[in-house]
Parts: sequence; C-alpha cells; structure tokens
Amino acid sequence: MLENLWWVWVVVGILLIVIEIATTNFIVMWFGIASIITAIPVYFEASTEIIIITYAASLLILTTFVRKITMDWFSRGSSDIKTNVGSLVSQVAIVTEDINVILSTGKVKVGKEVWSAISDDKDPISKGERVKVIKAAGVKLIVTREN
Repeated sequence: MLENLWWVWVVVGILLIVIEIATTNFIVMWFGIASIITAIPVYFEASTEIIIITYAASLLILTTFVRKITMDWFSRGSSDIKTNVGSLVSQVAIVTEDINVILSTGKVKVGKEVWSAISDDKDPISKGERVKVIKAAGVKLIVTREN
C-alpha cells in the first residue's frame, strides 16, 4: 500500500492544478506542481524529512520566483488598457457647478457621471462650459477649457 503513495501526491497535484482553472490568482497551481515534484522522493522511498523539505523548497521557489514570472508574462500589454478613472483622461466634460480653485468647488459631468473638478490653470470656469479632462488627482478631475 505504501509503495503506491507517490500516486497520491500526483493525484493531489493534478486536482490542485484543475482547481486553479476555476481561479485566476495563480496560487493553487503552485501547490499542485509542488505536490507532483514531491512525488519523486516519495517514489524513491526517501525519509519524511526529505519529503517535507522537497515540498517546502519547491513550493517556496515556485511561489516566490516562478509565480512572478508567470504573472508578468500573462499581464504583459495590459498596462495600456485604460480603466476606471484613467479612461476619463482626454474626455470632454460639461461644467455642472462653477469651478473655483479658491473655494475648492466645482463639478463636471463626463458621460453620465458627475465628478469634482479643479482647473489646471487655477482660473474659474463657469457652469455650462465645455472642458477637457487632463488627469485625475484622487477623486477630483483636473480640467482645462476646451479650445
């Protein structure tokens, strides 16, 4: 019975890798690969200490180094995709509340959303004017008059 224990490590490893398909964090997969690697000393009937060290070392190496390489590889090119506030930059907005830097007031409507806004040149901008979003600073948009 114990001579086939290495199969348990392989099956557990495969199951963990299959579970990883349901998640996208690339965490469970490394436990599965470490389990499969650990099946090697189990197959050769190594001592319990060697088995534990093999599992711990392979898991440490996989999660520390290989995971970073894998995450970088899968996320390459995704930094060019604008999401959330970054997607508002260069959009045209309508001032819904006078923008006054001294009073720290002002709101603009971009699409269907209303945002707090400040002027980039510190000049007041009146309600109803069209402005262009230059950048986002926290929860405020920095805008300039549209030319």
